Amino acid sequence: MFNRNYRKPAALSLSVVLAGSALLAACGDNKEDAGTKPADATASASASASAASAKPAGPKPKITVSIYDRNNVPEGEGTLTNNRWTKWINENAPVEVEFIPVPRTNSSEKWNVLFASGQAPDLIFEFSNPYMKELAGKGQLMPLDDAIEKYSTTYKKLLKENDLISKDTKLNGKTYFLGRPLALATNHYVMIRKDWLDKLNLPIPQTTEDYLKVAKAFTDNDPDGNGKKDTLGSTFWDVDYFFGLGQSSLAAESAGPVTSYFIKNDEYVRQWEQPKAALAFKKALYDAGAVDKDIYTDKTGVKAQQDWVNGKLGIWGGSGLEGAAAYNVYDTLKKNNPDAQVVILPLPKSEFGQFSPAGGQPMQFTAAVNATCKNVEAVIKYVDWMMQPDVSMTLAYGFEGVHYTKDPATGFPKPIDAAKNKKELTWNADFSMLANNTALGKGLLYSNQLDASKPLDKEYLALIEQGRAAYLTPDRPYTISVNLPTALPDDLLLISNTVTNTIVNIYTKAVVAGASYTADQAIKDAQDAWEKAGGKKIDDFYAKVFKEQKANLNFTKDYYKYLQK
Repeated sequence: MFNRNYRKPAALSLSVVLAGSALLAACGDNKEDAGTKPADATASASASASAASAKPAGPKPKITVSIYDRNNVPEGEGTLTNNRWTKWINENAPVEVEFIPVPRTNSSEKWNVLFASGQAPDLIFEFSNPYMKELAGKGQLMPLDDAIEKYSTTYKKLLKENDLISKDTKLNGKTYFLGRPLALATNHYVMIRKDWLDKLNLPIPQTTEDYLKVAKAFTDNDPDGNGKKDTLGSTFWDVDYFFGLGQSSLAAESAGPVTSYFIKNDEYVRQWEQPKAALAFKKALYDAGAVDKDIYTDKTGVKAQQDWVNGKLGIWGGSGLEGAAAYNVYDTLKKNNPDAQVVILPLPKSEFGQFSPAGGQPMQFTAAVNATCKNVEAVIKYVDWMMQPDVSMTLAYGFEGVHYTKDPATGFPKPIDAAKNKKELTWNADFSMLANNTALGKGLLYSNQLDASKPLDKEYLALIEQGRAAYLTPDRPYTISVNLPTALPDDLLLISNTVTNTIVNIYTKAVVAGASYTADQAIKDAQDAWEKAGGKKIDDFYAKVFKEQKANLNFTKDYYKYLQK
């Protein structure tokens, strides 16, 4: 899944919660996990320094490991690289870890500097699959088949049991990435002010035409009733997904999909109609004044989030629906606007169908090993340790009696003090990007951390259920058809990088230029730029890879068999 940084609200950039201690913790559920045998989910966190740690005799080998810097370590908890969790890891892991911070909002820029200076860490954690494939294609990542076979036990067993991970962590026939199983789950979401709809006698928008009408009404018709024209209808969050784009793009471009590929007549082909429709729709929103005129300068989405929580925005979205960060934003909205009524909006239907936004696939690769790593055995041992259930348990819940107790009815952990956990625990998800949470079952769902007897928690639980109903269904599939296990060779990568910047500028200009520059003209100019730059070579390359590797690919349509029951 590809999250566009220009639209990602800073406080909600915890999309990693998807893969960590709060959101996608429901991964790998089955009927046994659902409540009949929650033993794994309730294993004591204090046991995490036990046999699973497998501490070697004598000094531990040292490795370097990246950690996302989100500037979210609470005051009094130390620093990102020296806190209760780095200390716990180093006390219990079979290796000594030096953590290397990498900014979440511009990680690729930092990675480029680290690799160029020879300072990239041994173990690399990164959510951008396209960028990871780019690194592997450049020879900056280590093929891991031999190392896993020789040094691993836990992870090697996982690969043998999970064909999805085995396939998706390969590139050009070799294993370059490290992954873990998840459940098909929510991540991105779109919320709408239901009370504003009711005041203006408008139904929930079902189509893109409805959405545009509602966004205009929220902007022009004083939905907050203060007698002023000071509200906005929408943002561009996940608008691309309305048209089957988003995850169909092979890069996270700042202005929308530059490369959009679809399976058509059993071939993997480049399409321009979907980007044109998305561009025209954004242009219509912008021309109507339904989005902030400075939307492209709000690169992290902070301004949009402020407008939302201050009751000045009618439709807003973020990432990590089933996580603490999204809950906290909702909490702020309700504190500022106690009468606000919010519902999850299923993405509206366009001429290309109806889709769902980026979500959690049944597997996720999040890590790789630097090609210059001197002690790959130590790295693999650390990976094995991170995947132990008791390690996942501790990083997700903290310590029994300190951060949680066991629910007598379900055996699932329940937080003792939410405020204490917010300070000490819920910000730590990036330390567990390789945690195998499947054994923890439904006990790790964020919804299990909420208390339905509390009004705010009850409201948010309803939003979570609405999100699952809206976004986890094959009737409204994720937009991506397939992830190709390949990276562009250097010559084609140079073409792609160069022409991407050109097309991004074309699309941005089209949105803000008014009638002087139409979507049709912008797409024509983009196509010309693509062809002149040699883009057809890229199209042909991907088409060939798809044809040759089709039998060994994971298709999104098959993911829905992993839906939780």
